[in-house]
Amino acid sequence: MRRLIQIILAASALSFAAQAEPVRIHAASRTAPPAWALLQRRLISTMNGAAEVYLRKMTQRGGAFLRHGKVDDDYESFANWPLFYAMGGDEKLLDWALQEFNAVTRQWTYERDSLHREFVKSYDPLHLSEGYLGFQYFGLADPAIGENAGRARRFAGFYLDEDPAARNYDPRLRILRSPFTGSLGPSFHSDCQYVLNYGHASLYPLIEKLEPGWDSDPRRRAEVQKLYDDVVMRGDIPANLAITGLVTHACILTGDEKYRRWVLDYVDGWMERIRRNNGVIPDNVGLSGKIGEYRNGQWWGGLFGWNSRYSIEIIFNALITAAENAQLISGDAKYLDLLRSQVDVLLTRAKMREGNLVIPYKYGPQGWGDYRPMEPHIVSHLWHASMDAADWERIERLRRGARNGPLPYARADSPDPPPSPEAEMWDPDGTLVDWNRVRSDIPHRNQNRHNEAPHLSYLGGTNPEWPEKIMRAEFEQVMRCLDHLRTGAWEHPWRSQTVTEQNPVFTNGLAQMTMGAPHTSFNGGLLQARVRYFDPERRRPGLPADVAALVEKLAAGRTVLQLVNLNALESRRVIVQAGAFGEHQFTQVAAGGASPVAVNARFFEVDLPPSTAIRLEAGTRRFVNRPSYAFPWQAAQP
Repeated sequence: MRRLIQIILAASALSFAAQAEPVRIHAASRTAPPAWALLQRRLISTMNGAAEVYLRKMTQRGGAFLRHGKVDDDYESFANWPLFYAMGGDEKLLDWALQEFNAVTRQWTYERDSLHREFVKSYDPLHLSEGYLGFQYFGLADPAIGENAGRARRFAGFYLDEDPAARNYDPRLRILRSPFTGSLGPSFHSDCQYVLNYGHASLYPLIEKLEPGWDSDPRRRAEVQKLYDDVVMRGDIPANLAITGLVTHACILTGDEKYRRWVLDYVDGWMERIRRNNGVIPDNVGLSGKIGEYRNGQWWGGLFGWNSRYSIEIIFNALITAAENAQLISGDAKYLDLLRSQVDVLLTRAKMREGNLVIPYKYGPQGWGDYRPMEPHIVSHLWHASMDAADWERIERLRRGARNGPLPYARADSPDPPPSPEAEMWDPDGTLVDWNRVRSDIPHRNQNRHNEAPHLSYLGGTNPEWPEKIMRAEFEQVMRCLDHLRTGAWEHPWRSQTVTEQNPVFTNGLAQMTMGAPHTSFNGGLLQARVRYFDPERRRPGLPADVAALVEKLAAGRTVLQLVNLNALESRRVIVQAGAFGEHQFTQVAAGGASPVAVNARFFEVDLPPSTAIRLEAGTRRFVNRPSYAFPWQAAQP
């Protein structure tokens, strides 16, 4: 199987621009290592060692967990280890990540009976897409792992109706048949008590408001459950767009057109529904394809929809994932309108409140309401994907309107049901917002998106100390995890997160810094990076030992980065690739102000003698190549 995958990758790599030898750039400027470079390499080294401490504390020999969260939490506990390896982490992290993926799969198959054919039997798209994020990262780390290639086809196949037991998708109507899908097909039943009490869906207008204690009366609970299954559990929701991550991963890994077609058809279907619903994405679509089919035509109220507790967070993570994936595999920027249209739905309804620009987070019986600041990472993803000046102006509008804290969900960050919707609404608390501030006090791993604003400030030229600040902040996070591991007594307020949140490997700041990437969408997102690195001597992905990288500026046709060799005795070589998947193309590259050299390929190579640094300005054409996981040298394989 591994040999078959290598042949597939070699064939895929033939689409790389023909290069008998890559263009080579030679660094000649000797320099003392800058502080950001020293901090970056120290962080990588520390996390290489910290990972083993975590593994020893949390698992048995063979990989079985000593303590469990939910199934997605167990998978998430090692999700970014393949990515860290692909960025330059130790190879043992890739081996451990694969060991743990297999161990979690075994435990949840045989001990807990939640998986069938190595995939969740039935799960909502929020947790499903979180759980398989790490599986998608294996493609960047080593696309030739045969069992993972088989899984990629099988997992995507559950959404292409290739398994008779998993008819999750209606290709004619371009809808997923339920908010809960998996290897046993769509489920039309889930526990209504949890979803309704936690505010994740509404039964309006059929029940305007559930009375207190409804779930204590068996007869009433049965009535509500029946109505919930009929209204909430049948048909499609926007959060299902996060599943495009699994299918896009299969598309890139195999090159099979059927996966590309599925993603684009599904996204096209949702874009058409936006047009039919006066520009707003509806949050419930019935089995006949009709918007609001089980709510008397009402377009809102569905699971994780516009009236739910975490409406914006969940809807927009899915929109980001789907828009980026569709653009990546099609090269067509029209798919960014899936995201941009909904950003503008909210910005056109924005208000100023005590000097703060706030947008509506919910839609309900009284219309738009629950005003809070928009999170910068939403528009950051849009700008990174488009490089459009108008999208940068959207970022600037958020910056100008950012005056006071707290964070938008600060009062809604609880494992308990909300006492009332009003209790979680946002109010300015008088603290001042600083877009240059890098946070190290982030309580949840998926909230590393809160460090998107200072990165944008750096790229905009107003936060020059950001590279050092982000490395120091992530080092503090690593140290905090190690402290928790040493005591063995720490508990996360969300108890199921206790194991996950002690993972001492952090990749968000490293990806921003070395690859010019926004925070990866936690719900099914693929890495959206301007550049990626390979070590041609060790024939592996990632920065070579002793090499540090910093992406300084990004523009539609221009990428500016620095490379530093911290080794005072040995030379290093590094391949720079245009895009995480070679989806971009370098036109030329200029080093240190010298005349540019023509490249016209997906990658070039840099020679770094001892103690040298180089600043590169690369002309870049974006989204012009078919994305591939193939490594640069695989194009030459037989």
